[in-house]
Amino acid sequence: MTYRSFLWVTTLLTTWALFPNAGRTDEKASLPGDNVFGTDKVLQFQLTLSEKSFAALKPANKPGFGPPGFGAGFGPPAAPTEGTHRNTFGIEFPWSQCDLTYNDTTYQDVGLRYKGNYTFMATSRSLKKSFKIDLNRHVDEQRLDGLTMMNLHCGVSDPSLSRESLSLAFFRAAGVPAPRSAFVKLNLTVPGQYDQEFVGVYTLVEQVNKPFLKRHFQDGGGMLLKPEGLQGGPTYLGENWQPYEDRLRPEKKPTAAQKQRLIEFTKLISESSDEVFASQIGTYLDLEAFLKFIAANALLSNLDSYLGFGHNYYLYLDPVTNQFLFIPWDLDLSLATWPAVGTPEQLVELSLEHPHAGQNKLIDRLFAIQEHRSRYQAILKDLTTTSFDSQSLLASLQQIETALKEPLALEGKAVAARREGQAGNGFGAGFGNGQFGQSMPPRLFIEKRTESVAAQLSGKSKGFVPKPFGVGFGAGFGGPPGAKPGAKPGGPKPGIPQPKTPQPQNPQPSDPKSESSKGGKVESKVD
Repeated sequence: MTYRSFLWVTTLLTTWALFPNAGRTDEKASLPGDNVFGTDKVLQFQLTLSEKSFAALKPANKPGFGPPGFGAGFGPPAAPTEGTHRNTFGIEFPWSQCDLTYNDTTYQDVGLRYKGNYTFMATSRSLKKSFKIDLNRHVDEQRLDGLTMMNLHCGVSDPSLSRESLSLAFFRAAGVPAPRSAFVKLNLTVPGQYDQEFVGVYTLVEQVNKPFLKRHFQDGGGMLLKPEGLQGGPTYLGENWQPYEDRLRPEKKPTAAQKQRLIEFTKLISESSDEVFASQIGTYLDLEAFLKFIAANALLSNLDSYLGFGHNYYLYLDPVTNQFLFIPWDLDLSLATWPAVGTPEQLVELSLEHPHAGQNKLIDRLFAIQEHRSRYQAILKDLTTTSFDSQSLLASLQQIETALKEPLALEGKAVAARREGQAGNGFGAGFGNGQFGQSMPPRLFIEKRTESVAAQLSGKSKGFVPKPFGVGFGAGFGGPPGAKPGAKPGGPKPGIPQPKTPQPQNPQPSDPKSESSKGGKVESKVD
């Protein structure tokens, strides 16, 4: 060996010793968001807006009430204003723009708008509202750690700010594709109004979009849908595509084959014989993934979801397998905190055998097949020994609580200094403690839920079966007064007026068309 060769080999060996991953491009390579997301990670964001841009965030229209299809007169208008996003209650959120500073880097002309349904109404008198951030809305190819879109969730219904992050982490541990999260301390500057004002602590949630899909599936180019108001799950709406467009809200214009696949899927669920359903459902639906999705929702008592009103999830048609998969979304009301179908004390006892409110044809028909019912039960038992045990959950919760202790204390002081009042919108007090003041602390939920799950799996309890969702508040809202765990929804309680659920006739969906924004970009229907 020559001296020059000796030096080359020595240098190469030293480099490998000091940098063992140098030159590798394997699956462990950094992916978009890897440096941002972490369940207990706390970041610092600064938003800077002109007075005009800040004022432009405010919705110009007044909300309606109720999701689309809840009878005549309910729901949003037929078409939104161009360049806005319209929520379930008909509120139109205009896109504005800001500068975003993170890690000493300022991203200019970033798209910014408010987001949320109940969340936005609950924060009507608060500076801290939920935001959607679009980094390349006005500047092509602008990215933050490879990300083009992010969500800042204010957590108005969760004083602990831990439910969403804890639940997303559990979904991922359960093998269900779910967004990643982190926490953000947000400062705001608006000349003449706010100067480095500490708005509060947010949950930063990954957007379900093509990069997310590519990270979880072989191909991220399939049809992505975000259904809204389909209580009972995807339903056959006829052979015409338009009703599906309105209700299932595709992210992009689907192909003719994708449209037909969805129509066939819903028809199989709604109208096929038991024999045909049993023989064909596995060709349309990733059964293992779906059973894990249902099991995770059930264990978390997450009813503001596919199990309840039939929203807060994404439906993805994988182009490789041609099967549909479900992806969870918006989990701030998980852990027994959705009063529309039961009180926290009832929902912490949620039935594992019937975790959905009312009928859900896809779940009901699958569970009627012993093979799938047995597999679902096996998944539940496996999860209770791996990730849904009190020790694992409490350890994760402790990490989150430790990370949030100081930031939440600072937020409390900032809110007090601003003298912010609670929203006076006719929904009653308690927005900071769950919807309509109903909430259970996460630690207490973990204790009681793991006990209930163990009792149900051992055959000692059947759990609480939630009632179907209906419009109404007061006596009938959240289940009949005095209902016991395990009790099924029954008739009216003597002497207590019960709200009636409007039955839609030819329901009119919310949004027949997507809207365009500045620069010719198509506004996403999903939020």
